[in-house]
Amino acid sequence: MTAVQAAFAVVNRGARPEIPHDCPPVLIEIMTLCWDANPEVRPSFAEIVMMLETAQQIITRTVGTAKFRGCGCFMSPMTLD
Repeated sequence: MTAVQAAFAVVNRGARPEIPHDCPPVLIEIMTLCWDANPEVRPSFAEIVMMLETAQQIITRTVGTAKFRGCGCFMSPMTLD
């Protein structure tokens, strides 16, 4: 799907990307909040930054656990720098 096709799908059908089943719940929450059809309900950029910082801490603490091992959300190794 091109960017234009994706934009039309969102506007006309409320389409959203499929979320991988092994995606960390904290990232699913951020995505779904940002996808709200009502722009007034979506988080501000500052709120998104804070949510992502929190998500980074959660994921960094748990990425070595079986829950996130092999998660399709992480295509390259994470670093702490």
